[in-house]
Amino acid sequence: MKTKLAILVLLLLVACGTKRQVPIASADAPRMAIEIKYVGVPQMNVFAQPNDVAPVITTYAYTETVSILARQGDWVEVRTVDGSGWAHAKELIGTNEASALKGETPRFMVAPIGIPNNGGRGEIGLEAKVNSDGVVFEVATVKNTTGSEPLAIANAEALRNARFYPLIQKGQHAAFTYQHHVYY
Repeated sequence: MKTKLAILVLLLLVACGTKRQVPIASADAPRMAIEIKYVGVPQMNVFAQPNDVAPVITTYAYTETVSILARQGDWVEVRTVDGSGWAHAKELIGTNEASALKGETPRFMVAPIGIPNNGGRGEIGLEAKVNSDGVVFEVATVKNTTGSEPLAIANAEALRNARFYPLIQKGQHAAFTYQHHVYY
């Protein structure tokens, strides 16, 4: 009887001393996105922490898809290849706006400055060649009915200093030619 009691006490001690394994979420398991947004700026920096002095861990380009994992004030935590990082929420746009931007219509990021005219009337037509990053690299005057060559040159220089959002065609940035008209 003492032997049975000793075995029973021993079994109870072993059973009480064993910790039960409770499954926990793995740190490596992907978190569910709370929202999907798109990059609305030419280049969006992703920081290690939600502040501008933290190291930049990666960047996303214009209209890229971003998974939002959490929000903290003006910051959003976004998924990256190596985990997550923090970006400014104001640099992201919704689906409708992203769809419009992915169209084939060029849009100025930095518009050409207006050139004042000293009394002449007419039209200046310019043709700009734009690379896949939205940078104007060549401008030609194709029409000038103002009679003022300096006015045409000033407008061409203003267009050369302009910047476009990258044009997206079939998911890729594309170079393009832009026709620009100024009326006086």
